[in-house]
Order: sequence, then C-alpha cells, then structure tokens
Amino acid sequence: MTLAMLERNLTLNSKRLTLRPFAEEDYPAVKEMFLDPKIFATYMIPDFQDEEAIKKLFTRFKGASEKPEHFVYAIADEKEFVGFLNYTTKTDDEIEIGYAIRSRCWGKGYATEAFKRAIEELFRIGYGKIKAGHFQENPASRRVMEKAGLEPIELTETISYRGKDHVVKYLEIVRK
Repeated sequence: MTLAMLERNLTLNSKRLTLRPFAEEDYPAVKEMFLDPKIFATYMIPDFQDEEAIKKLFTRFKGASEKPEHFVYAIADEKEFVGFLNYTTKTDDEIEIGYAIRSRCWGKGYATEAFKRAIEELFRIGYGKIKAGHFQENPASRRVMEKAGLEPIELTETISYRGKDHVVKYLEIVRK
C-alpha cells in the first residue's frame, strides 16, 4: 500500500538557516566540501578523478534539489552555503537522511538546526519514521542526531569505504 504524501516545500526556513535548492553559485563551496579530507572521512563521497566528475555530482544534487519528489536541500546561513542534507533511501513510510556541513562551519549548531527542520518537514509531508546513520568513530554526528530527537536502534552494519571497514550505527525518530 502506498501512502499519500504531501508535496515537500522546496524552501524551508529555521532560526538561522535556509534549506533550499542548490544554486550554481554554490558550486565552489560544494567543490571545496567534496575535496575536504575532513568531510570525506565521515560522509561517503566518491574519489573524484577530475573536476568534471565533481561537477557531475554537483549537477545531480542540484537537479534533485529542484524536484519535489526528492528530499535534497542546500543549507545556507544569511551569508553563504554551509552544507547539504539529502535522503539516501526511502519507502512508503520511512526515509533515511544524511547531511554534511563544511568543516569550517562545524561547531555552530548548523547540522542540528537543519536536521530538526528537515524532520519537521518530513513528518508534515507524511513520513512516519526517519532514520540516519553515522560511522561509529564519528560521535559528533551521533550527538547531532540525538539533539534532533533521534534515538539509537539495534540496527548496525559494516560498510567498506576508502579501504577501511566502518561500523555504521543507526538512530531513528518515529512520528507520534
């Protein structure tokens, strides 16, 4: 049975942030993120062979962010692009989301604020369960998820990424 979902808002606002479709002017910041060793240590980004590959992934994110059926947002404060949030898998009632924040913007609460706003929107449009995972060696990401209201669940998996096996721990929140 397929649940009827409301259409997502393409732009969401929180106290300090705007979650919106990607814009061409975001490309330099996204490229910086995609090449930042601190980011790809914890967010699964492919190894890029050249700038064309980076631009191709950016174009895919941008296109998805403009379509209501995809849950993909650029995250910006009043001055600049600070990161992005996207879904990784979804079913009729459940969605898994991930996020990445530019490393120079870490420690400002942007991830938690964006995650909370995304959860509100996902519940509004009809999802009953929201799930997210983090590498076990990344407790900061777990704290973001917990501050956003997610709770640990028994689900774990091992993923091979960049030549190393990572234990992924999952958390979820269920609409009340």
